Amino acid sequence: METKELRRKLINDFGKFIDDDSKLEILESVFDAIKQDEKDSIIPDAHYNVVAEEREKYLSGKVEASSWEEAEQRLNAKYGF
Repeated sequence: METKELRRKLINDFGKFIDDDSKLEILESVFDAIKQDEKDSIIPDAHYNVVAEEREKYLSGKVEASSWEEAEQRLNAKYGF
């Protein structure tokens, strides 16, 4: 369904919800749930920024990285896991 068509359908459906008090309460619950999902993360933005910077370095090849298998082998050799 295209965006314009979906928008028209939702506007029409919202009109029906607004006329029915019991459906209004359900709709309010849906909006509250959406707002809850959009709350700020407990993880500071600075941490996300560091991850993004390190990812860019990795993708550009500026940082050497090991595969999980290589890291596992080193751990096994060092600690005998």
